[in-house]
Amino acid sequence: MKTQSQSKKFEGQCKFCSQEFSKRQIAGHLEECGRRSIKAETVLGLRLGIYDNFLKEFWLIVETDKSAKFKDLDDLIRDVWVECCGHLSSFGGYGSEVGKARVIFDTLRPGSSISYIYDFGSSTELVVKAMGYTNYKLTGKKHIESVARNYMPLAHCVDCGTHAFSICAECGEEQLAFLCEKCVTKHEEKEHCVLEIANSPRSGVCGYEPTGSLEKLF
Repeated sequence: MKTQSQSKKFEGQCKFCSQEFSKRQIAGHLEECGRRSIKAETVLGLRLGIYDNFLKEFWLIVETDKSAKFKDLDDLIRDVWVECCGHLSSFGGYGSEVGKARVIFDTLRPGSSISYIYDFGSSTELVVKAMGYTNYKLTGKKHIESVARNYMPLAHCVDCGTHAFSICAECGEEQLAFLCEKCVTKHEEKEHCVLEIANSPRSGVCGYEPTGSLEKLF
């Protein structure tokens, strides 16, 4: 499993060429990636960056066509990052919510952003930023598609400092209590609180665990 380095560059991967890029580099690369389809002469959609408000190591880049709706974006975020118990979600701040039937291309412009909340109890709060227009056609008949994503962030065991693979939801108060394969045995009496680490800002929250292989980014 590929993980981010300790450089704070928050590395991730391009879906098309499978090459590694930093969080800062990825937008420029997507515009010029040689493994993509030929650019159209006209704008075909929007490129969006999705980020956690507090955990800077998590990032997801998606592209939309001109007809994608916020419901499509909600479905994608749920599928990739947050879905655990079918909680409610919303776009926009309190009192200025944006309906999920609205078309993204008609609502956002490059440079604008909108907040996203999943679960109004143990909330995961994200921000969606319109990075720019895109001239690339999406794969197949998709209206929205993930095109780049962060690698698994580094996590160190709270007991011994080695690479962690699990979280004890009961032991962590202000911060998540990461555990390695050896030290997790000390928490056997809290088995129902020990979760597998996920490549998601919701990791360890409300019982959230990865739904597929951590080797697979897309």
